[in-house]
Amino acid sequence: MHYYLVDTFTGGRYRGNPAAVAEVPAFPDDHRMQDAAHQIGVPTTAFVVLAAAGEYQVRWFTPYAEINLCGHATIASARHLFTQPGNATRRRLRFVSGHSVLYAERERDLIALDLPRAALTVSAPPPGLLAALGVSRIVACATSSDDVLVELASAEAVAAVSPDFAALARQPFRGHIVTARATADADFVSRTFFPALGVNEDQVCVSAHTKLAPYWAERLGRPALSALQLSERGGRLEVEDSADRVRVLGSAVLRAAAGQLALDAITASQP
Repeated sequence: MHYYLVDTFTGGRYRGNPAAVAEVPAFPDDHRMQDAAHQIGVPTTAFVVLAAAGEYQVRWFTPYAEINLCGHATIASARHLFTQPGNATRRRLRFVSGHSVLYAERERDLIALDLPRAALTVSAPPPGLLAALGVSRIVACATSSDDVLVELASAEAVAAVSPDFAALARQPFRGHIVTARATADADFVSRTFFPALGVNEDQVCVSAHTKLAPYWAERLGRPALSALQLSERGGRLEVEDSADRVRVLGSAVLRAAAGQLALDAITASQP
C-alpha cells in the first residue's frame, strides 16, 4: 500500500498539519487500516477509493481510532488526487463518507473544502472542564453534538493554555476547542485538543472550524473570516459561513517522497 504525506495550511513542508493519503482499490479490513494509520503515525490517515469520475469514498483514521470527519486529511487527499491524470483538468472532487458528503475545489492556489455547518448551544462549562483545561476565567462556552468550545479573553490566554490531557480525555466530548478574538494578523485564533482520540493537540483542525466559523461570524457580524491555529506547527485558514455549510480554505504541500506499507505484514501483526 502506497501512501503520500501532505502538509496542510502551510506554505512549506513540515509545517501546518500533516496527513497521509492512501489511495486503495477497495477499503482493507478495519484492523488493517487502523494498524496502517498507527504505523504511519501522523495525526490522520485518509483511505480513499475511486467510486466514479471525480468522486471518492473516504474513511479517516488517527493512530488510535477511526473518526467520522477529518477536514485537513480531506484537503490533503484533494491535493494528491488533483495531481492524478484523471483529475488534471477537474476543478471539484466529491468525497463520500458514512457521515457526510464533502466537496473539495481548487481556488487560487488553495484547496477549498465545503462541509456541513455545526449547530452550537451556549451552555455553562461542564463540570471539570475548566480545571482540565487549566483555565479559571472564560468569556463563553458552547457545545455541539461532539465538541465543546470555550472562548477566552485574549489570544495570549489561548496560547498559554496547558491542559491536563488525562482529565480532558475523561470529558464526554470528542474534542475541546479554545478560542479568542485576534488582535492582529487574523480575526480569531484557536487551539484544539483530542486526547480521547490519541491526539493531544491537533495542529490545525478543520472540523473545529465548522463550529468556529458560525460562532465568530455571529460575534463579528460578517461571514468571511481569517483564522490562526496557535499550535506548535501553526496554521492559517480562511473560513466562509453560510446558512447550512462552511467553507474552509487552506494551502496543502505534497511532500516529494511516498511511503509504502505491506498489508500482508500488517495483517500478520494482528493478534
